[in-house]
Amino acid sequence: MKNKIVKNTLICYSLIIFLFVVIRLLSSDFFGVLGELSTVERYIANASIQIILFLVSVFLFKFLQKSKTKDVLKSYGYHKISWKAVLYSILIGIIVYILNVFVVTFFNSVLASLGYRFSTSSSSGSYPFWLFIVNIICTAVLPGICEETAHRGMLLKGLSRLGTQKAIVISSLLFGLLHMNITQFFYATLIGFFLGYLATLTDNIYPAIIIHFMNNALSVFMSFSSANNLGFENMFSWLTYNLNNNTIIAILFIFVLSALLIIALRWLVKALYKETALKKMYALQEAIFTEYMRTTFKQEVEEITSGQTDNVKRAQDMNRRMEEIIRSQSGEFEEPIEVFQRPYKMDTLSKILLISCFLLTGLVTLMTFVFGVL
Repeated sequence: MKNKIVKNTLICYSLIIFLFVVIRLLSSDFFGVLGELSTVERYIANASIQIILFLVSVFLFKFLQKSKTKDVLKSYGYHKISWKAVLYSILIGIIVYILNVFVVTFFNSVLASLGYRFSTSSSSGSYPFWLFIVNIICTAVLPGICEETAHRGMLLKGLSRLGTQKAIVISSLLFGLLHMNITQFFYATLIGFFLGYLATLTDNIYPAIIIHFMNNALSVFMSFSSANNLGFENMFSWLTYNLNNNTIIAILFIFVLSALLIIALRWLVKALYKETALKKMYALQEAIFTEYMRTTFKQEVEEITSGQTDNVKRAQDMNRRMEEIIRSQSGEFEEPIEVFQRPYKMDTLSKILLISCFLLTGLVTLMTFVFGVL
């Protein structure tokens, strides 16, 4: 019974992994089954995959846990968020995108030095605005919601019984491996670490969703700008050209810019924490204090009226009311997810499922590197 949440989490995620592996293999050049799909069919397929990802993460998990949908979403971190927290998350997403450009450039240079051959396919055709909107939905909106629900929601919170740090590491690595592409694994894993830390710090999944959306949306927008000569990408092209001609200036520029961005990122993370977890904690304290004063006053009136006092009963009633308030705020399962409780070992089935997830995704990711090199 004690491994119920971990087991159910890994059952759901194993199904997700199996689905993604099958689709990845069918869309590869070796099988080529999905390669014959038209552009519209490909978009529908991608959207359907994301929706299935969300359905498995929420409704299959809900069925296995025998919980309410509202309680599942609350446990994943779907709590109310202020407009300030949204703004902070948007700014963090912009900084993450810029830093991600540096990370991608670095790891791509490492892969190139190892002999990896990058895809030379280019989209030189027209890029109308309607297609840009479709790409935003399929590449930014749906992945932001569905992938974060699966990883920073179900997987991170479900494995939190193993310890917070282990849950962040495992969910981040699997998030990177789920992309099943060696060129995406490194930066996706790093972003996963950051989003896992942020979701744990804020006890809220919305910042992770917004940051994920911003990173992907900015990438889509840059492609749209490049295809339609809007000029936004010219800044990066001009910067890259000039930096390539002077290595020392390039290193200094990247170092200074990265340092400034990291400083800004730390400030925004602190501000976001104050607007989410800290604000929620103050609200919970206020609710408990208010309930304490109300119940105390009520019992004192009853005791004065009846002419007797029962301090033991008063303490029991207060403890019961406080537990009800905390439970209503957190929306936990019947078997609560306690992030800071003592870790325990997984049962055999959970270990097999977790190892299988790593082996399947790791093997496919390794295949993309080997075939890229060969």
